[in-house]
Amino acid sequence: MTRNLFSKLIALTAGITLLIVAYNHNQKALYEISGTAYGTNWSISSTDYISDLHKNNIVSIINRIDFVASNYKKDSEIALINFSQKNKYKVSTDLINILTVAKDVEESSDGFYNIMMAKVSGQLGFSPNFDNVQNQVNVSSYEIDAQNYILYKNSSNWFDLSSIAKGYAVQAIHSYLIMNKIDNHLIDIGGEIIVNGKNINNNWRIGIQDPSSINSKAIKIITNQNSSFLAIATSGEYRNFKVDNYGNKISHTINPNTLKSINNEILSVTVLHEFSATYADAFATSFNAMGFKKALDKSNELNIASMFILDNDEIVFSNKWYDLQP
Repeated sequence: MTRNLFSKLIALTAGITLLIVAYNHNQKALYEISGTAYGTNWSISSTDYISDLHKNNIVSIINRIDFVASNYKKDSEIALINFSQKNKYKVSTDLINILTVAKDVEESSDGFYNIMMAKVSGQLGFSPNFDNVQNQVNVSSYEIDAQNYILYKNSSNWFDLSSIAKGYAVQAIHSYLIMNKIDNHLIDIGGEIIVNGKNINNNWRIGIQDPSSINSKAIKIITNQNSSFLAIATSGEYRNFKVDNYGNKISHTINPNTLKSINNEILSVTVLHEFSATYADAFATSFNAMGFKKALDKSNELNIASMFILDNDEIVFSNKWYDLQP
């Protein structure tokens, strides 16, 4: 063998080795995309490659839902309905899907979930401030004909979809990723999360923040060990609150029965759901509004996995939690 041929063989072997190393590295890589929307951050991680085309389509999904559900856009679908004096509307597929889940959770939660609290929320400074707050009533006042995409609005109450829209967006992105065979992924929009499949060769691990910690320390680690798909939603008053002139804490969550900011022993409640981030988002809000004892009883009645972190540092789990997090 000549020296020249030997050198070529060495170079070829080295090149093949580098290709193998690069291939193995890419097999272990975690691809990530991120952005901002709905006044918060969003991110997606996957072991599958996410192309620019997919990223653009995902951004389009996020923007589409924003123009359906945002009260901060005066030309959004829900804002136009709020401003209108009509009582019957033909609505989009996205909006009828959101309203269908919201109505189901409202009925399941004995009225502690109500998406028509926008005027009160605005008065407290947590959403656009609307006039005519005196016209707010403490009952849900809409009906839907889901089959025909019809909304009936029966009062001057205004819709606020902030407690369900992010969960719905996460679910919509998940459906898109599955349709495009990007099966292993973590989607996070402002703390509303779906994990699906594997993180490289392991289960996904999600840390739930300690509400009493100032450095975002995780108080509980959640995995999708017992379920390939898992939706995770947390509602709490440890971040989104205000303080009035008398030093009283004003929560962003409204008790629909009293039309007042909640004040109970729950610091945060986390809901795990086996098929829907939309339901997880809405139920987390409803449980937070109920107060601990009623919410724990309702979680067990509905067989929903919930974790309650209380102001006495106690952590309590519903019965279903142990099925998903052994």
